[in-house]
Amino acid sequence: MALRVPLTGELLDRPSGQGCLPTAEDFTRRVPGHHYSLGTIGFFLELVLSAPCSQRAASVVVGWLQHLGLGFGEAPCANAGRSWLFRLGLHELTCPKEAGDDWVWLMDHTVQLGFHKGLVIVGLRLRDWQSNPRPLQHQDVRLLHLKPMEHSNGEAMRQELEEVAARHGNPREIVSDGGSDLKKGVELFRQTRPAVAHAYDIKHKVALLLKKELERDDAWDKYVSAANVARRGLTLTPAAFLVPAALKPKARYMNLDRLVTWGVKALAYLEKPREVPGQPVNAKRVKGRLDWLLKYRQRLAEWSALMKVAGACENYVRHQGLHAAAVEELRARLEPLAVCPPSRRLKNALLEFVAQQAAAAQPDERLLGSTEVLESIIGKYKRLQGMHSGDGMTRMILSIGALVGRRCQETLHQALTQVSNSDTAAWCREHLGITLQARRKYAFNPEQIPPPIPATLQATF
Repeated sequence: MALRVPLTGELLDRPSGQGCLPTAEDFTRRVPGHHYSLGTIGFFLELVLSAPCSQRAASVVVGWLQHLGLGFGEAPCANAGRSWLFRLGLHELTCPKEAGDDWVWLMDHTVQLGFHKGLVIVGLRLRDWQSNPRPLQHQDVRLLHLKPMEHSNGEAMRQELEEVAARHGNPREIVSDGGSDLKKGVELFRQTRPAVAHAYDIKHKVALLLKKELERDDAWDKYVSAANVARRGLTLTPAAFLVPAALKPKARYMNLDRLVTWGVKALAYLEKPREVPGQPVNAKRVKGRLDWLLKYRQRLAEWSALMKVAGACENYVRHQGLHAAAVEELRARLEPLAVCPPSRRLKNALLEFVAQQAAAAQPDERLLGSTEVLESIIGKYKRLQGMHSGDGMTRMILSIGALVGRRCQETLHQALTQVSNSDTAAWCREHLGITLQARRKYAFNPEQIPPPIPATLQATF
């Protein structure tokens, strides 16, 4: 007897992350020109976007459910699911957005193998966030602009911002990191729009201030070097559970807290070793690998205070934004945490920065000060792109549009009826040209005849 799950609206019409699972009725609805039901398409995409599964894994999962007799019908192949993903993304990019003068733009670049830098601009209405200040989630923002750029400087960025303004109107605020091209582009854009506020992402600013503080401390570099040596010495041993956290190869000052927290905990373990289940640990060897931590006891206390001040500031701006009372509220949170000279210097620098940023807010207004949600969206896109990262930027960049907004079955139906595979192919030809994968194919196979290069790209190749 086949196992059956009740596909009722009450069970499946609940949000899953920022997505929405299909109802039983959706599995009987056919999208014009499509072989699969709207329910099967929607379920496949939620496996990819919310689970998260690869396209191949999602195809296998739907096949298993079909085999169990759960009403899913024939399982789609990975390529079919990938085309749905691109069409949903292009629909989000091109569909009309609500007009208003209180839009906030969050902008950043994503960089991959090759010469393209992908400019991503997402936005939200400030009124929606001000009514419920909180860290943003993917469903809170819309995709306003997506542009693979061959050259990115201040003037090029200004032109892109002008293009977004022509479609959606001038924003109330732009939030970005401190990239020179982004910063210069916003500066040029605001020359004719002084009412537009520009905020610097709090996490990037905190990282710069931490870098400045730690670079004046010779002990920090020595501590990081000693931790790297300890990592190599402990990795392939029974004491691997004591391996130090690794810093990011890029933006290494944005996850320092993990290495400091490890040092505090490892030092406590070293001073009072405890039995750990599993294979016995050679205490003498562990001590030989970690006894260098003893001379960093005072420094670790100071660095821990730095991380607490930095984390509290980031948390406040993410939740409460920038407003007239921000400095005093933040001061009350940071004062108890700033217990040593380095942390007090950091506290003062952060309060000065927040005061400068909050000065752009009207008396009854809260502005955003974090691009965390955009960093998360780009990170999820990189996971989707990860299996093809060696091929440079591909049409998978359109999946960014599928990651934002409030997905529902009606939106999916509109995307699949209004956007065709030809539309996504045309967008990619216009904005990406010949991909690295295609160029590699023609370079290594002399029998292949390369396609004509678009006139707009001839100067590049």
